[in-house]
Amino acid sequence: MKRGFSLVEIITVLFIVSLALVGILSLLIQNIQSQGYNKSNLIAYQLAQEGVELIRKVRDSNWRGANKPLILILPSGQYYMDYTDSAPHIHIPSLSSELILKQDVNGFYYHGAGGSDSGFSRLITLQTTPTFVQVTVRVTWLDRNRNYAYDLETILYNWK
Repeated sequence: MKRGFSLVEIITVLFIVSLALVGILSLLIQNIQSQGYNKSNLIAYQLAQEGVELIRKVRDSNWRGANKPLILILPSGQYYMDYTDSAPHIHIPSLSSELILKQDVNGFYYHGAGGSDSGFSRLITLQTTPTFVQVTVRVTWLDRNRNYAYDLETILYNWK
């Protein structure tokens, strides 16, 4: 009598091993997708924070130079701005292309011509009151045919 494995035993073992491999591969794919989303989400957070800091810079510069509060200089509305601008530009809703951020050879993000498309867009919304300005920055991007958005909000008080 010969000792060995039957065909049913071999098929059962192969089935169990293939199930384990499918589970491992799906976990690896999910990990890679999550890594891409986390990277984009971190970039979006930093771009949103930069938008807030750019408006804060406008407030501080205007207060030092003209001693005027931000509400007199920037009324409520939607704007776009990058590190090369000294003041934000009014966003015209029909021109969504002006919100697209490009990336230069040094990795800096900016609006305008040239550079490579970063895949991110940034919109800065200001709501003014007599004592403060509510700044909301929305960064959007497209990843794997899904739209994502990161919102950051802060309040900048007028100095007097």
